[in-house]
Amino acid sequence: MHENDPLGPIVSAYAATFEKLAAATGHTRRGSHDALLAVSRSPIAALNAVISTSEAPDPEEIAILAASVSEGEFPWSIHVRGVPEPRITEVAAQYGLTQSASKPLMIRRPEQGTPDEPANASLHVRAVSAHELERYSQTLAAGFEGPQEAFQIFADPALAKIDGVTHYVAELGGEPVGTGMAAVHSGLTGIFNITTLPKHRRRGYGRVITMELVRLGRAAGAPTAFLYASKMGEPMYESIGFRTEERMTVFTAEL
Repeated sequence: MHENDPLGPIVSAYAATFEKLAAATGHTRRGSHDALLAVSRSPIAALNAVISTSEAPDPEEIAILAASVSEGEFPWSIHVRGVPEPRITEVAAQYGLTQSASKPLMIRRPEQGTPDEPANASLHVRAVSAHELERYSQTLAAGFEGPQEAFQIFADPALAKIDGVTHYVAELGGEPVGTGMAAVHSGLTGIFNITTLPKHRRRGYGRVITMELVRLGRAAGAPTAFLYASKMGEPMYESIGFRTEERMTVFTAEL
């Protein structure tokens, strides 16, 4: 399936993570070719998405999936690889998604080696259990500087049962200072939700959290790590061995 598309498995792993989250809290639907609808019921548009994993997205397939969510109660988005063709942009606009952002797909290949142990031994990164997800969601909201209700979906105990997906908090003396989420799928480690609380920034904690998730992924047999970075985070990820290999365009409605 991905013989002539070396990044296809990585984008598919990204889509699979959204599918798993949505299956636990909302609903999913597969298109006839390479697109997926994943509705988590979150008030965050990125978590209710039509995602195409193809290098050449099918506008009609995307339009069919989009039609089933455009009248829904949740904000949503369309994710396509690279620079979309005009017809994709037209489909997005037809359903009110007129704002677009380009996000770099950053990959850390196995030849980069296992990251060194963090110099800051006082920062403890650990997986959270189901009964701690409320605390995780609160920390995540604080890290993203957003309203708690927007991230309440991450407090759902159903998320603790998703195969291959683990949520992490970083703590100093038992106090949460940041978060992360790792999704191991088909020998790949997807890294999501890397945050540091505002008062703890510029101390390298985001770097430590990311590297710990890379280490844990390697230990689980998934030595290739990937993430979609924010513009602010891209330089940090580059400094620890991630390289931009592609970009994804995300369409959302104007705020």
